[in-house]
Amino acid sequence: MALAESLMQGLQEADYDVVHSPTLAEADAVSVLPDLILLDLGLPDGDGTEFLRSFHTANPGVPILIITARDGISDRVAGLDEGAADYILKPFAMPELLARIRMHLRLHSQTNITELHAGLLNLNLVSRDVHCGRSDMDLPPREFDLLACLMKSVGRPVSREQIAKDVWHSPRRMSSLDNLIDVHISRLRDRLGDEEGAPTLRTIRGVGYQLEVITS
Repeated sequence: MALAESLMQGLQEADYDVVHSPTLAEADAVSVLPDLILLDLGLPDGDGTEFLRSFHTANPGVPILIITARDGISDRVAGLDEGAADYILKPFAMPELLARIRMHLRLHSQTNITELHAGLLNLNLVSRDVHCGRSDMDLPPREFDLLACLMKSVGRPVSREQIAKDVWHSPRRMSSLDNLIDVHISRLRDRLGDEEGAPTLRTIRGVGYQLEVITS
């Protein structure tokens, strides 16, 4: 309860409207759809994972940030697989939590975007079609997700950590993922190189990757 009171105070001081539901029953009874949920898995009347699963299924656009002391890899993977947008371990610093909330609210505000553009390259997030000029690009699912991740930040570097989270849904970057990322980046770079008018995929040493639109 002390943590909940501290969180409410910090969130209210940051000008957020806060509804506190100390039990699963009260959370299920909330009638107003929130913009974001902070979910503690250890609740007095049950495990928050079931709430996470059911709420995310009904409202996939609302980001759910898990706050928990469960630090096992399997716990994190399970939470993210069930639909959590982020996994925050106790104890945590309030400024970091507020930064994560701002990030996810920004992403949430972009959920109505269905198409991404970079030069002559066009990607539809709903139909999962990709076109470059008049040519169709048939991408495997992982390469499509990777391209979408990069196109959302066209002209800006995207870190390997961000790619691991957005494309592979991994809570942290792991060395085993670096090889997979490199392989998929190489394949995607080759595909883009075959398309006239496609953006260039650059490696930003020590940072990650960046799509750049080349203008003549």
